Amino acid sequence: MTEPAVVADASRCASCGEALIPGDQFCEACGAITSDGAAAGMPMEGIAQQAPTSGAGRQLPPNGGASGGVGGVCASCGAGVVDGYCVSCGVKARTARDHWSELPAAWLGGVCDRGLVHARNEDAMALAATADETLGVLVVCDGVTSAPESDRASLAAARAACQSLLSAGLTVPSGTSAAAIAGWAAELTAAAAAGNAEAVGVARILGNPPEPPSCTFVAAVVARPDGQHDDQALISVGWCGDSRAYWVPDDGEPIQLGRDHSLGTEMIDAGVAVAKAEADPTSHTITRWLGADSVNATPDLVSLQVATSGWLAVVSDGMWNYASSPAEFAAVVRDSIAGDDPVAIAQAMVAVANGHGGHDNITVALARLDFPTPTN
Repeated sequence: MTEPAVVADASRCASCGEALIPGDQFCEACGAITSDGAAAGMPMEGIAQQAPTSGAGRQLPPNGGASGGVGGVCASCGAGVVDGYCVSCGVKARTARDHWSELPAAWLGGVCDRGLVHARNEDAMALAATADETLGVLVVCDGVTSAPESDRASLAAARAACQSLLSAGLTVPSGTSAAAIAGWAAELTAAAAAGNAEAVGVARILGNPPEPPSCTFVAAVVARPDGQHDDQALISVGWCGDSRAYWVPDDGEPIQLGRDHSLGTEMIDAGVAVAKAEADPTSHTITRWLGADSVNATPDLVSLQVATSGWLAVVSDGMWNYASSPAEFAAVVRDSIAGDDPVAIAQAMVAVANGHGGHDNITVALARLDFPTPTN
């Protein structure tokens, strides 16, 4: 099978000539793997039809960037792909950016998908776990469609924020969690700043357009039960915009962690019924975001101590728009569970959103928290 083109000139895509931003692992225009992507170990074969398999570190970008002149398998009919299009039915192949998954640990994984309507995937995610797997980091950014090149801003911001958190030396709380909560709050704020700096940097590389690329931001840090302090686990979340985090326990009431920065939230606060506010076409207009034109890129913060097993979900509005309330969202999570593979569950949730029309890009990142089963 033909391998994706690898960029020789780091400033331009070898397949289509599109300008690249330093650090890009695949071309945003055609999906071809760049030299940075090859160095990072991005998959080099088309695997659009490959079923998910277990294994930490898995990444499954369909077709490995097929529209950049790469061979692959057509998701519609199964025929071969040449120059980005099916040789049999003519359907354009998905690129690496259209759909991919990450699994940095067996209990932490996610899926990012273009959906069915948008021409490109402006969502992005970045997931990581510490070497001892006691801590996990989940970041989701949703590019603002009305601003050009927001897909670049979202990907750069998500990766920068994740790296900021992973390198911050976060520690698992011991005894009281107050110190950990305070420390995590500072690091989540720093991560948002790092993501914002990347989004601003993308605008500068593009010549500071009047509508600069921008994105929402939500990041979560989670400490798993560690065998010594199994009576509780800690989740901290920071966000700008309307990408969300939910806690879905195996038993008990689910919780939405935080409130959107959006006109929809302002309408609800003013007394408009939730259903009416969410149906308003302006409800998804965000009031806080990352980017060169952001007036406030400081995240709001919330922390939650949990003492029961369950799932932390960090998602873009392309997912929660079809299941907004905590109860509705929890039903989707629980209905999607078939085993304990977070990527398989995220794939099933993405399928639910696409089954409702896939009108937006869809990102689902999940972390599993398991407490020991009590013994009598």
